[in-house]
Amino acid sequence: MGISVLRCDDRLIHGQCIVKVLNDFHIDRILLIDEFTASNPVINSVYKMAVPPNVALLILDPDASYDEISKAIHDKLNTLILVKAPEVALKIFKNSEGLKKEFNIGPMSNRRGTIKATYFSNLLKEEIESIEKIEALGVRVYFQQVPDEKAIEWSSIREKMLTNIKQ
Repeated sequence: MGISVLRCDDRLIHGQCIVKVLNDFHIDRILLIDEFTASNPVINSVYKMAVPPNVALLILDPDASYDEISKAIHDKLNTLILVKAPEVALKIFKNSEGLKKEFNIGPMSNRRGTIKATYFSNLLKEEIESIEKIEALGVRVYFQQVPDEKAIEWSSIREKMLTNIKQ
């Protein structure tokens, strides 16, 4: 119990997340940590409507999230921490004592300036640099769209990604 998974998915809450991740990890609560979402009442209410009624949702600004994360680490609810960017995950890992040393990267959209990491994840240079820093903290970084898929370890694509950002 506590934090079941810390996941990066730039779409945050969507069909795959709700159907597979919540069910497979038996999630009771989501801590959605994103500055834009936390500050936008319209987007905030859209996400609240998208979550099943049996799952609690807290939408938090990254800087205001650490107390809730600390509580979640030690309580009995299965919690999903959901972020939009690896940079936010890096801050969480640096500021949250006792957090499980695993970081799941799900779908990341093809945006201007991204490098294809997997068939479902595209990363910006800054995101790759944040992932490197997360791994340096002793965290297992892996790409997995849904839990029943085979995980792709960061270590297996790391050299390719680092070479691509140097070009």
